[in-house]
Amino acid sequence: MLAAFMTRENTPDCSTSDFITRMIGVPWANRACTSDAVDCWGLVVLYYRQVMGVELHQTPDYESGADFFTCYQGDVVFWQQVPHPAEGGIFVGYTGAQPAHVGLILGRQALHSRGENGSVRQDSLMLIQRAFTKVEYFRYGDG
Repeated sequence: MLAAFMTRENTPDCSTSDFITRMIGVPWANRACTSDAVDCWGLVVLYYRQVMGVELHQTPDYESGADFFTCYQGDVVFWQQVPHPAEGGIFVGYTGAQPAHVGLILGRQALHSRGENGSVRQDSLMLIQRAFTKVEYFRYGDG
């Protein structure tokens, strides 16, 4: 159950549609997690905090600047892999055999923040599947 994996519950600040509108175009910045700049994982953290009212459990790897693969290995245990995109869940995109990117599944679209000189954008799941060698889907909890 989701509640078993929360570190803290908050009162949600906004709806999913408000969050998407507010975040589209926000610039990417490594290890950023604000409405002024955000990286791919920071976007997921903000969504769960502001819309779902959930503080995601995280290992210290993200804030210490560890590479994406190390962060992924530490945090994936809190997520349950699902066979298909789940509303409010995440996708993990692979480059070769390594996980390289994460984003949200909202309204059957991918909301994500792409690398240097990029920003938060919304793309079709088909585009995400074409951009990566493999895509996996997860929902929070029950891991």
